[in-house]
Amino acid sequence: MNNSLKLTFLIFLVTFLSQAQISTGTGGASNVLPNSPTTNTNIGIGINNPTQKLEVIGNIKGTKGIFSGNEFSNQTFANWDAGIDESICFSGGTINPAYPNRRVFNMYDMSMASPYDVKLVGFNMSDRTGKERFVVNLFENSTTELVLNDAQKAEFFKVKDYGDIKGAYLQMGKPNTKVIIGGWANEPIIATHKFVVKGSSLIQGDILTDSNIGIGTYNFTDGTETYRLSVKGKIRAEEIKVYNTWADYVFNKNYKLPSLEEVETYIAANGHLQNVPSAKEVTENGLKLGEMTKIQQEKIEELTLYIIEQNKINEKQNQEIEELKNQVKALLEKKQ
Repeated sequence: MNNSLKLTFLIFLVTFLSQAQISTGTGGASNVLPNSPTTNTNIGIGINNPTQKLEVIGNIKGTKGIFSGNEFSNQTFANWDAGIDESICFSGGTINPAYPNRRVFNMYDMSMASPYDVKLVGFNMSDRTGKERFVVNLFENSTTELVLNDAQKAEFFKVKDYGDIKGAYLQMGKPNTKVIIGGWANEPIIATHKFVVKGSSLIQGDILTDSNIGIGTYNFTDGTETYRLSVKGKIRAEEIKVYNTWADYVFNKNYKLPSLEEVETYIAANGHLQNVPSAKEVTENGLKLGEMTKIQQEKIEELTLYIIEQNKINEKQNQEIEELKNQVKALLEKKQ
């Protein structure tokens, strides 16, 4: 082919492509047909009326694809959704019935000045009814956000990092949400518990609860009383501080201190001190540490009063003995 012929063919090819583009919609892979209408400057493969710059009916195979999007910078949009629509750089799947300009799978690169001042790269997936179910947003120099929604588009999982010293949070707002570590939700032991760890766990910091804590037991009641902490097993501690009333009422002037004869009579009849639980009661109902300490203090204070009274008697007797001794001594001296 001489140079003149080559030039003529090149001019023809350029003219053809600039007017008809490429279409194989009706003639098979070996035929190139003009677009319909012929003024359409889009390229179609497998279709003769392409609606985009390149529209392919069929599969595409390649080694690399680069989708730059519109590369907006500080753009003004009518609203948030319009900003996403215009900033999509990749969209796949069926048309989203809730957002006709999107598909059910979208990636967007947004630089918005109004109505919000945000720069972000995002990704979202919707179900085939158009309800957004999976959202990831990466805000420039700021927040990272992951949101999962249920079939009614109600949020049930959210992770958000503020990108500064404020830290991050994980929230699961549905009332019956459960977190299970080391097990499965269908295990009977899980029951209605919302946080379950099967295995050891370490928490460095305070643990706060407005409910009850059970160690080795699920039971928090004893008779008519409910206990905040229930332990089935032994407890070891360096110190236990109990807030309770105290037995200083024993020292009030109007306190009726039983006589030792009354104490003896009560012990003979009941087999234990008055106000002190019996061995049977302790065995059956347990021992309230704070109350028992107060009762023991009551008995200590009563004993103190008995000792004081006995000391007064002893002192009086000693005084009388001294007086008798002096009288005896005087009588003996008279006889001499």
